[in-house]
Amino acid sequence: MEVYDAAIVGAGFGGLAAGAKLSQQGYNVAVFEASNELGGSAGKYERQGYRFQSGATLGMGFEEGGVFDSLYDSLGIEKPPMTLLNPIMDIHLPDRTIHYYRDRHEWYLEIDRHFPDVKEQVKAFYDEIFRVGAIVDKLVVELPIFPPRTISDWLGMLPAVNINSSKLIPYLTQTIQQRLKKFGLADHSLFVTFLNGELMDSVQTSVDRCPAFLGYAALQTFHKGAYAVHGGLATIAEQLAGFIQQQGSTVFMRHPIYGITEEEGSFRLKTKREKVFKSKQVILNNSAHNLHDILSPKLAERSYIKKEKEKSREAWGAFIIHAGVKEEVFSDTSSLYHQFIDPGNPEGLHDGGQFLLSLSSGEDNGMAPPGMRSLTLSTHTDLAKWWDKEHYDSRKQLMHDRLISIVDHYFKGFSDGLDLVLPGTPVTFQKWLRRNSGKVGGYAPTGRFSWLNSYSVRTGVKNIYQCGDTTFPGAGTLGVTISGLMAAKLVSKQG
Repeated sequence: MEVYDAAIVGAGFGGLAAGAKLSQQGYNVAVFEASNELGGSAGKYERQGYRFQSGATLGMGFEEGGVFDSLYDSLGIEKPPMTLLNPIMDIHLPDRTIHYYRDRHEWYLEIDRHFPDVKEQVKAFYDEIFRVGAIVDKLVVELPIFPPRTISDWLGMLPAVNINSSKLIPYLTQTIQQRLKKFGLADHSLFVTFLNGELMDSVQTSVDRCPAFLGYAALQTFHKGAYAVHGGLATIAEQLAGFIQQQGSTVFMRHPIYGITEEEGSFRLKTKREKVFKSKQVILNNSAHNLHDILSPKLAERSYIKKEKEKSREAWGAFIIHAGVKEEVFSDTSSLYHQFIDPGNPEGLHDGGQFLLSLSSGEDNGMAPPGMRSLTLSTHTDLAKWWDKEHYDSRKQLMHDRLISIVDHYFKGFSDGLDLVLPGTPVTFQKWLRRNSGKVGGYAPTGRFSWLNSYSVRTGVKNIYQCGDTTFPGAGTLGVTISGLMAAKLVSKQG
């Protein structure tokens, strides 16, 4: 039986980035994907002439020196066609629409228009965001293993300890709400409502629960470059998988891994029809939520991720609607991304209180039939209620109607222009993406020190690593890709 140098469980962005780097270095890699599609929660599926994006839709990190710009450059891959967004999105509140510009000068003019009473404080706050975000970027580029679990991890952190990084200390010990107090903005309801919407979208939490450095890193990323990738983000996954195969490694589709055991210095991975593969090292890209379902009891006991603790950690689900829509409905706007925030929603920032609409570009003919656009509506949702079978259908219909009616309020004729409406719930995410209990987006930050509870790419089991949205630095295509590159770095050190 062939023994692979590294086996990667899951062809999400983290797993594919790891596989691409390792195969480039000459490792014989096997990537195992349970579904028929690449990209995981940033994948796609096709129905009746439409290409729908499974979850994530906004392309980040393709600016010069960005995560994907650097990865593509190192692999020698040509970047896919894409549209640079400015504004990044239109943010719709009951009494106004805020254009969220990428360009800093234009964004500051928009701040003048919408927050005239506190405009100087808001701009000073954003100056701090950009300053701190730049420091975080310099630290992450070295791919330090965090949180450090071994002596070598601690030694790897030493180059990052300098006068510049010491400036991060206040932001490591405070929430964004505490920073807002410094600028006299903590009680400004309009600005806090706006900021909560952006943080919920990018970090899964609100200003009072978000560690400052984490929120700042996410917020400044929008202004470095946001893109609509033609063909959707799955195009990136397809390119990375193609590169892996060109290097002589293998991507196995429709190969779920049901169990991993240890045997004579290597690992046995059992897939469908009791077929077995062997590998010297393993990277799990199927989230910490699934770790105890895939590792043998003996291996799981050695992991520092404990089953009961992991179950109790806060995580969101997603309610999503994929549909086609007549392009004439959005003829009055050039923006492809729209966020809707309802401060009066009794559910708060989830279950329709904040949600995102992503629209395919009219230049991207592969996403929809002529005269139509492919769209995604997505909102965070409380997981527990979706597993009540008795009320499942009625809740699904209620959420569907809520999101459609809100968009219809801002874009007249929206509901009449819809075609092929396909709603999905956490149950859908568990069935098709194998997300345990439908959990997506990693763990929601719960306070200023919650980042200390992050999981490292190390699992605690020698030669088994992990990456993805439940691993530091967390959710989003940039976060999961960085964790995949960290995991690849450790594999190559062992190999």
